[in-house]
Amino acid sequence: MTKIAHSSKKWDGERGHIDKTMLKKYINDLSKPIYYISGPATMVATMRSRLNGAGVNDDNIRTEEFSGY
Repeated sequence: MTKIAHSSKKWDGERGHIDKTMLKKYINDLSKPIYYISGPATMVATMRSRLNGAGVNDDNIRTEEFSGY
């Protein structure tokens, strides 16, 4: 893990939540890739819902839920 407060380099990548707008910047056809989501159950459900809303079929989504946070 990187300690952001102590990083010597400024982050110039994406910021914010992953949504359809962000994905469309990098993927021409959102229905083509296989998406992998791993994390707490609520986050996994939210991301699945966002992908479905962007036109991604459940057949193209792989998930793994874990707790402990």
